[in-house]
Amino acid sequence: MSSEKNQQEKVRLHPRNKNRDRYDLDALIKAVPELKNHIALNKYGVESVDFANPLAVKLLNTALLNHYYGITNWEFPDKNLCPPIPGRADYIHHMADLLSENNFGTVPTGDKITGLDIGMGASCIYPLIGVTEYGWKFIGSDIDPKSVASSQHIVNANTSLKGKIDCRLQKKS
Repeated sequence: MSSEKNQQEKVRLHPRNKNRDRYDLDALIKAVPELKNHIALNKYGVESVDFANPLAVKLLNTALLNHYYGITNWEFPDKNLCPPIPGRADYIHHMADLLSENNFGTVPTGDKITGLDIGMGASCIYPLIGVTEYGWKFIGSDIDPKSVASSQHIVNANTSLKGKIDCRLQKKS
C-alpha cells in the first residue's frame, strides 16, 4: 500500500472524528483478529474490508469501537442493524458542537450532560460514543425488550460504561 493512499483523509467527516484517516487495518486486526479473514485487495489494489459481507462489516465496526473507543464487548444479534461507526461518531460530534453554542463555544464534557437516545436499538451506539468521547451520561430507550436487553448486556460487559448508560424499555410505542 502506498503511504499516500494510506494517509488519505476523509474530509467529509467531522474534524474530531477518529476515523478521518484511512483505516489502520493492522491496528484493527490487532483489536479483532478475526477481521484479518475479511481483508483483501480491492479493485484499486489496496487492502480493504469486504463491505459486501455483513460479517466483515460488523467485525470492522467492532474493531473500530475496540481500538478507538475502548469498547471490548459489542455483541448483539446479527439480525439487528450494524451501525457504521464513523457516521454515528459524526452525529455525536455535531451534537457536541450544537451544545457548545450555548456553552461559550466550549464543548461540554462530563456527566453533567445527559443525552436521551430514543430508539437506541440493540447496539447502543450513540450512548457508547457519547460516553467514550465526551464523558456524557445517556438514557437509551427502545420499544423492543430484546434490543434493551442487548444494549444492557453491552453496558454491563464494558466496565467503562457502567453507571453512565441507563437502558430503558418504552412500553408505549
